[in-house]
Amino acid sequence: MDAQAVAAFEARAAQAEQRLAVLEQKLAAGSNGGAVDTSRYVAELQALREVLVAAKAEQEALEKRVGELETENSKLKYQALHLKRAVVEADEKLAALQKQ
Repeated sequence: MDAQAVAAFEARAAQAEQRLAVLEQKLAAGSNGGAVDTSRYVAELQALREVLVAAKAEQEALEKRVGELETENSKLKYQALHLKRAVVEADEKLAALQKQ
């Protein structure tokens, strides 16, 4: 995945954290004159926490994959550089042999 996917997950995680904070504030404030249905809030909080944990796990997996791909890319660039040099040297040797 790319940076856009990571940014999307971060945005979803931030949104979930904001929703969680709002629910915690409502729960702490005890709106409705103390007759708050806490089970509904607890269920929403748990659902948000699950979404957040899943998004963070996916983000970590994506960051790991990005690191692996960057390493592989570096190795391939190194190999391409040396292959290019070898081709240039071979072309020069062939040109020198053809001149003789």
